[in-house]
Amino acid sequence: MKTEIQEWHRARPTPADRTRRSRTRVDQQRRVSVHVAVGAGFVIAALLVTSGLWKDGSRALLSANIPDQVFFQFVLRHALDVLTGDAAPLFTTRMNAPHGVNLMANTVVLGLGIPLAPITAIWGPQISLAVLLVLGLAGTAAAWYWFLRRHVTTSVAAAAAGAALCGFGPGMISQANGHPNWTAQFLVPFLVHRALKMGEPGRWLRNGVLLGLLVTLQAFVNEEVLLYTALACAVFLAAYAVVTWPAQRAAISPVLATAGVAGLVGGALLAYPLWSQFFGPQSFRGLPPGASAYGADLASFGAFPRLSLGGNVDAVRLLAPNAAEENTFLGWPLLAVLALAVAGWLWQRALVRALLVTGVVFAGFATGKQVFAGGERTALPGLWRPLGHLPLLESVVPVRFGLVLLPVAGALLALAIEAVGRLPRRGVGELPVRRLAYALVGLSLVPLVPLPLLTHRGMPVPRFITEGTWRAYVPAGSTLVTVPVTSSSHSDGMHWSAQSGADFAIPGGYFIGPGRLPGTATFGPPPRPTDLLLAAVAEGAKPPRVNARMRDGLIADLRFWRAGALVLSDREPRADVLRKFVNDLVDDDGVRTGGVTVWDAAPLVTPTT
Repeated sequence: MKTEIQEWHRARPTPADRTRRSRTRVDQQRRVSVHVAVGAGFVIAALLVTSGLWKDGSRALLSANIPDQVFFQFVLRHALDVLTGDAAPLFTTRMNAPHGVNLMANTVVLGLGIPLAPITAIWGPQISLAVLLVLGLAGTAAAWYWFLRRHVTTSVAAAAAGAALCGFGPGMISQANGHPNWTAQFLVPFLVHRALKMGEPGRWLRNGVLLGLLVTLQAFVNEEVLLYTALACAVFLAAYAVVTWPAQRAAISPVLATAGVAGLVGGALLAYPLWSQFFGPQSFRGLPPGASAYGADLASFGAFPRLSLGGNVDAVRLLAPNAAEENTFLGWPLLAVLALAVAGWLWQRALVRALLVTGVVFAGFATGKQVFAGGERTALPGLWRPLGHLPLLESVVPVRFGLVLLPVAGALLALAIEAVGRLPRRGVGELPVRRLAYALVGLSLVPLVPLPLLTHRGMPVPRFITEGTWRAYVPAGSTLVTVPVTSSSHSDGMHWSAQSGADFAIPGGYFIGPGRLPGTATFGPPPRPTDLLLAAVAEGAKPPRVNARMRDGLIADLRFWRAGALVLSDREPRADVLRKFVNDLVDDDGVRTGGVTVWDAAPLVTPTT
C-alpha cells in the first residue's frame, strides 16, 4: 500500500505538467480550428464553382453538357425508386423500351444516389445533383488534405494547397460539367491509404477486409475511378519498391496476402453486380465508336482550361475532346515550378521519384492510342495502344488517365511548399528569398483558379406530365414516345421522367447499350426508321412528303415500342414544323393540352380485322 501511495504521488501532475497539458489542449483546439477552416474553405469554393446550379434551382442546366446532366438526374431519381421498392437496383425498364437499360454498365451511382434519396424526394434530382457536386469537390479536397497531412507533409498550408489542387484542379472542374461521379473522388485517398498499409506485417487480414470494403463502396460510385486508382497504386508501389529495394523485400508477403483478402471480400460482394454488368441483359463490350479514341493533346499539359482565370476557349477547343474532358490542363507555370522544386530540393527523396514515375506513365496513358500535338495528328503511337484492346481495359477513356496527374501534382506541390518553408528568410544582398519563392508558387497557381460552371435556365416540365394527364394516354404496359424520340440530342423524355418522378417508360434514351453487331456498343439504341425521320426534321431538315411507306414504318415502330402516345413539347425549337409533319404522318391532328401536343397511338398499333 505504501508503495502504491508513493507511486500515486509521483504520478500526480505538477504545476508545470498542468501548464503543459493546458497548452497542449489549446494547441489541439487551434489545430482543430485550422482544419475546420480549411474544410470550410473547400465548401465555399465548391459553392462558388456550382453557383449557377443554385441560382436557377431545379431548372438549371449545364451549358456545356446537358445530356450527361439529364442522365444523372435520371439515375438519382432511380436510386430513390430503388429505396422505395419501385425499381430494380441494376436495371431499368423506364428507358429504351422495350429492352431496358443495364444501369450497372452505365454508372448507376447507387453509392451516391441512395444517401441523397431524401434530398431527391423533397427537392428533386437537380438539387441532389448540385449537392453531389459540392460534396464531391469539397469532399475530395478534404480527403486529400487528410491524406497529405498524414503521409506527405506536416505543413497545414502545404497540405491545403496540394489538396485544393486535387479537389479543384482543372480536370475536376472540367468533369463537374455533367460527370458528378468523377468529381466524387473522396474515397480515393482512403483507398490509397489502405494500399500503402498493405505491407504491414501481421495485419494482412484486417487490412485486406478494410480494403475490400472500400473497393466495394467505390464500385458503386465509379468503377472507372476504381480501376485508375488500382493501376496508379500499382505503378507507384512498384516504382517505390524499385527505388528503395531491398528494404521492401519483407513487405512482399503481407502485400500479396492483403491483396488476396481484399480480392475475396470485394469479389464476393460484387459478384452479382459484375455478372449483371458484363453478362446480364443489355450488357455490352467496349465503348461506342469515338469514345475510346479520346486522348490528351501534348500541348494540353501546359495549357490553361477554359473555366479558369488563364483559360482561352478558342485555344482549348483544339486541345480537348470536349468541355468535360480537360483532364490534363495543368498549365506551364505550375509544371515549371514543380520541375524547379524537384531539381533543386526534392529529387533525392524516394517518394518524389516514385511520384514522377507514376506521373510520366499516366501522362503517357492519357495521350491514348495516337499522339496529337497542337491539334495535329503525329506519327507517334500512344502508350495506351498495346493495352487498349485488352479485356476490361477496352472500356477505358484514355484522356481520363490525366486525372491521376492531379494527386501527383498535389503531392509534389505540398512538398515544394514545405521545402520553401525551410529556406532562409534572407539571402545574398538581403534578398527576401522565402517570400519570393512563396510568391513564385502562388503565381503559378493563379491562372488555374477555377471559374463558376456555365449554366442557363431550362424549360419547365410540361403540365401534361406534372398534372398526370399523360396517364389517360399511356396505360400500363404502354410507352410515351417523345417527338423526336429521346436521345442524347433530345432528352425531353428522360428529363420529364427524372424531374417529375412519373413512372412512364420511354423508347430511346441517352445511355450505352449493345450495338447492332455482337460485342459492340453504341450510345442509345440502334435507331429505327421513325426515330431517324423525326430527328432529321427536328434538326433542320425539310419535312419529306408523307407516303404509305413512311406510315407503315411508323406503325411498325410504334408497335415495337408498345406506344401509348406520341408527345411533342410546345417548347421544342421546331414544334410547329414537327406538329404539322406528325399530323400528316398519323393522318390525324394532335390534341394541344398541358404544354404539349399528343397523338393517341392506340388506333395505330391496334391490329385491324
